[in-house]
Amino acid sequence: MSEGQTLPAPARDDRAGELLERRQQALCNYLDASADIAGTRIRANLGGWKRWLQVLPGSTLARATGRRDDLLRELARHGVGADDHRWGVLSGGFIPSLGHPVGLEHTLNGLVTGYESADPLWTRQLQLLARASEQARPQAAVGDRSIVADLTEEVLSVMRTAPDDGARQRLSDHLPGVLRPVPFDIDTLRRDDELVEVVFDVYADTIKLDNITVNPELRGSGLGTAVLQHLCRAADANHLYIVGQLVPTFRDDDSAVPTLARWCRQHGFAVNERLGGRISRSPFSIPA
Repeated sequence: MSEGQTLPAPARDDRAGELLERRQQALCNYLDASADIAGTRIRANLGGWKRWLQVLPGSTLARATGRRDDLLRELARHGVGADDHRWGVLSGGFIPSLGHPVGLEHTLNGLVTGYESADPLWTRQLQLLARASEQARPQAAVGDRSIVADLTEEVLSVMRTAPDDGARQRLSDHLPGVLRPVPFDIDTLRRDDELVEVVFDVYADTIKLDNITVNPELRGSGLGTAVLQHLCRAADANHLYIVGQLVPTFRDDDSAVPTLARWCRQHGFAVNERLGGRISRSPFSIPA
């Protein structure tokens, strides 16, 4: 089994590390633009009666505001506001291999396009949520975690009223693993898509987990952990054991198996590294 995640301190040439660097640069650009607006307003106020000229179309203040708004829309493209190694509603970023960003706003806009004619009321909620997410990113990036909690609740709310399972799944992908709804049929947690591959078989009282592999450009984001947490909760709900074997695919040096073993232990697995890296987890296992 492999979670496919990077170590906490990725190398500079690592793709996940590049995603984090782009995220930091996008935030810096936005903050610089916001500071430029503040400076422009101060200079306008010092100009006395001429300050009204600064709000006219094409004025210095209007140009600065337009630049800031453009950069605000770019924040979603880079996953600004997300925790670096913990998956949540603001996680994601632009994935070059896919040619598009992975993020909440991208999903919401896609759902609006697909469901607008069939459920206009629900898609209106999605549009409001997309704007709220956009506005929340800079605040979350500078430490306001309460706004992330509020946004998570809004995602859960629109997910509950989604018109079908497909829409619910797409929204669920943006939630932390501990908040994703446990499915009635555990087999639905198998997947092989642009984000992650999850391969397992279900026997009488056991899940044989073969693989969890995250898109290389999203490794280190916590997506693999969210998927494993979701699977463990589903196993608990169905009183199933989970067994597997450590087969790292994300790196091939001597630290690969210990790193993966440590990750599994954090989620309640017993690990025997000497016997081929066998892992096992009893229902309702609680990490120490």
